[in-house]
Amino acid sequence: MSLSLREVFARTWVRVCCAVAATAVLALSVWAADARAVLLGLGASAHALPALAALEGAMLACSVLALRALYGRSSARVSARQWTQAAAAGYAVGLVVPMGRSAAEATRAVLLGRSVGGPRAAVAAVQMQGVTLISNALFVVPATLAALALVGLALMPLLVFLNGLVAALLGGSILLLRQRGRPGRWLGAAVRRLRRFGIAFDAAEGASRGDLLRAVAWECLARLTQAAQCWVALQALGQSVGPVRALATRGVLMVGSALGDLLPAQLGATEATLVVGAGALGLTAAIAASLALAVHVGQLILGLLCTGVALAVPGTLRRSPPADLAATAAPPPDAGRRAVEWR
Repeated sequence: MSLSLREVFARTWVRVCCAVAATAVLALSVWAADARAVLLGLGASAHALPALAALEGAMLACSVLALRALYGRSSARVSARQWTQAAAAGYAVGLVVPMGRSAAEATRAVLLGRSVGGPRAAVAAVQMQGVTLISNALFVVPATLAALALVGLALMPLLVFLNGLVAALLGGSILLLRQRGRPGRWLGAAVRRLRRFGIAFDAAEGASRGDLLRAVAWECLARLTQAAQCWVALQALGQSVGPVRALATRGVLMVGSALGDLLPAQLGATEATLVVGAGALGLTAAIAASLALAVHVGQLILGLLCTGVALAVPGTLRRSPPADLAATAAPPPDAGRRAVEWR
């Protein structure tokens, strides 16, 4: 049974409502920043859009390498073609649905699970969520220092720091819960038909400490490529730029992404956050909105390319037959008794 991109992209009316809300927030932000000036700024930065899309592609490559690190020895069972398929489909899905990062990892887990087994892929997807949040928190440290250097003790550095603190707490909790909390057992108790899968999820081998550290390193590199996006966009808009301003701008964008996680691609949320914080960054509201829009256009360009790759490969989004799922979900004889050790 196949699952088309159209079904993945728009399955419920909730997604439609989120898209409408994102569009409304975007329109309001652009109007408040002077729509004509925003469009002129976006036009002036058009020459930098290929570079922004290329940097977004570098960010995606780093994230996929982070995910590959979390698979450990199991990664050898996945071909380069399958990694490419999973990367493209996950990015395309994550760009158009609410809570896009979670949706992207879920899509990759479905695709990669055909090679490594559903429970193993699910474990990697959960750990990837924790790794992403921990990496965000680590990046917030230099971003907060950069914001302090720009404006001193003010609201903007505080918001950037709090965003990192929340990310650290959530990321650490996710990794700890997966390792020590046996969440599969809770899932099986809540949903009876997922009981076998829950047991297998708890018994599946997770990433080692070394694998986790490698994954965090790749994700930190991904955050740096996003800071480089801000650098390129600021230069394209004719602004004086340096590492301090680029890091601070990326920190503010991360706050907007966190606040707008329910909106597809955080569209509108990042524009609104940058417009509000434009003065602290030494930007006009129009330049701030143009910068966020330019980054989104770069993401859209990459998203279209990824959609083409996902559609070009037959069976890219194909559900595993129930028999295969049952086979991969079957727990080992002692799975109910033994705990998964942290290697």
